[in-house]
Amino acid sequence: MRLRATLAQVFLTRRSGTVEARLVLERESGARERETLTLPVTEVAAAAALLGRVLARRDELESVAQCRVRVARAGELVDDAEARDRLRKAFAAERARQDQQDPAA
Repeated sequence: MRLRATLAQVFLTRRSGTVEARLVLERESGARERETLTLPVTEVAAAAALLGRVLARRDELESVAQCRVRVARAGELVDDAEARDRLRKAFAAERARQDQQDPAA
């Protein structure tokens, strides 16, 4: 069984017609794990929303509420509140949808 985790940080970078999402997950033990996902979209806003939906389907992930989202722009990483909010809203909406489909969970 995998330990529960929260999403600590996300780094979004456009790459060859996709967006790469580098994740930092913090396990309940305090250990940090890094993971990279390639999202089949070209815009950061769409990537954040898709990532939120994808992450909501992962049972071990408890929360994205405190995550920091940074986006690569002109060679630098900058905090992106809009992308963070899109990710959080998509995560919450997908979890709510799952709860409606499986009320026993």
